[in-house]
Amino acid sequence: MSSVLKQNRLTHEEYFTLEQAEDQRYEYIAGEVFAMTGGTERHALISMNIGAALVIALRGKPCRVYGADMKLYVRDYDKFCYPDVQILCEKGIRHEKYVENPILVVEVLSDSTESYDRGLKFEQYRSIETLQYYLLVDQHRRHVDLFERESGQRWMLTVPHDSAVLSGLDIQLEIDEIYSQVEFIPNAKA
Repeated sequence: MSSVLKQNRLTHEEYFTLEQAEDQRYEYIAGEVFAMTGGTERHALISMNIGAALVIALRGKPCRVYGADMKLYVRDYDKFCYPDVQILCEKGIRHEKYVENPILVVEVLSDSTESYDRGLKFEQYRSIETLQYYLLVDQHRRHVDLFERESGQRWMLTVPHDSAVLSGLDIQLEIDEIYSQVEFIPNAKA
């Protein structure tokens, strides 16, 4: 990932203005911005399937589900990014252009970002005290990794085969729902 604007570090307001002026999404890290690329049809379908299932599961509860158009601010790293899906509950903070303190973040993995999503990005997300769940979803095969915070910086990895259990939210996210209508191409990566 290389910075789009190397000459000057942008303020938050300059970053918001840049995105609006260019109608382009950028990830922002401590003043540097990085252009984001578009996803595949499978990526979009998986994200929507997860978001729809979570909206239904959380109906009547004090939580909100956001898709990939809502920025997340990770305060400890002065970072704005666009998770594929995120949930804010009681401790969530909402602003007009971004949110803070999700309880769940979902990333649908792509070839160009998988190592970042599993590594540095997850390290940054772990600084969010309210974050209890980090769900990584493969778009090339039926595979989900669920990281659940046990305490402080201790996280437990589960690889669910039938459903991802988010016990603190009283949700069972069915793997069949996540991959509903998704067509896999044998031995191919998009």
